[in-house]
Amino acid sequence: MKAFFITAALVLSSSFASAGAMKEISYMTTESVLETLGIDESILSLDQKFTQVAGYDLAIITMARGNYKVKGVAPTFKCITVFKKNSDNWYDIVKTECETLK
Repeated sequence: MKAFFITAALVLSSSFASAGAMKEISYMTTESVLETLGIDESILSLDQKFTQVAGYDLAIITMARGNYKVKGVAPTFKCITVFKKNSDNWYDIVKTECETLK
């Protein structure tokens, strides 16, 4: 029974660590997208999801939708942020590229 509780504690602690890492990667991605677009976060809605890009260790697609209109249309951007693992077993942003969809 004691082994069960130790195993459960290890699984839960690794889940919390993973959640913290994912939150940090999301924050890094958001900052990179905002810097690339040159737009303030308060006027955008962001959706992020993981994807795969050949040659990179991690990639995130961000869909950014403007909470404002330009000529009657709310602008929409698709951004891809790619990461490489560094020697500390953490991820560094290599680049963020954005394209305007609307």
